[in-house]
Amino acid sequence: MIKKIYITSFLLILAVSAFPQRSPDYLQLVRAESELSTMFDSLYSEEVTGVSFGLYHSIDSLFEYAIGLPGAFEYEWSKLDKIGKLWSDDGIVRVFSWLYMASRNEYHYRSYIQVKKRRDSFEVFKLIPGDDEKITAHDFSQTIDQWHGKIYYGLVTKRFKRKTFYTLIGADFNDIHTSIKTIEVIAIQRGKPVFRDDQFLLGGAVQDRIVLEYSADLAASVRYNKELDMIVYDHLAPLHPIYTGNYQFYGPDGSYDGLTFEEGIWVQTEDVDARNR
Repeated sequence: MIKKIYITSFLLILAVSAFPQRSPDYLQLVRAESELSTMFDSLYSEEVTGVSFGLYHSIDSLFEYAIGLPGAFEYEWSKLDKIGKLWSDDGIVRVFSWLYMASRNEYHYRSYIQVKKRRDSFEVFKLIPGDDEKITAHDFSQTIDQWHGKIYYGLVTKRFKRKTFYTLIGADFNDIHTSIKTIEVIAIQRGKPVFRDDQFLLGGAVQDRIVLEYSADLAASVRYNKELDMIVYDHLAPLHPIYTGNYQFYGPDGSYDGLTFEEGIWVQTEDVDARNR
């Protein structure tokens, strides 16, 4: 299948400095939102990829300005229905993300995190994609300046011993051969978002995050199941043992794995019964 179709469908369902809370200028927010909405419509309506790189950067500049305006933290941005917009359960963190498809083999991502500081202020952080060749590894220590670019579509808020952990579920459309889903954890330390290491326990081994890579022609599900209070995801396997390690031939095998939050980390359970839930 053409990956662009996946991206369009995916986007449509996605339901640096401190800024004192001056009197919000809602007219300014509405104008910025309207302009961004028009720009995103233009960006994603292009029939030929790679012709709107300038527009992509213009959106980035306007977006960074707009979400720093007074009142921007509480503003719904309801017209921006083609990007990822997430809000933590405790009302402290908001995450925005989107992508630009330069070609079927090249994707550019942008993400911003708003962090509420006090009643009268918040801070905006821009995630900058890194260029390290190991950035998609399970044990790569991400930072906001060395970030594995992706769209975030899930945010799970958990607390343990007076600490709050924000688990982000993301998708990287990677290239024409494979797609990637990720599960990773951030926390707010000294007012800044920090990617946490050693947050996942799988088969007795601890790793920094979950990275699932599979054929670009297939779909893999990763989602938080409220009924089970668990992150549930497709178990991936090669189509044949000879393809072990060659992820363009990996896909769901019909079973599911799950992650349960226990004492501050996510612990894997294999072969979860997630049918009809």
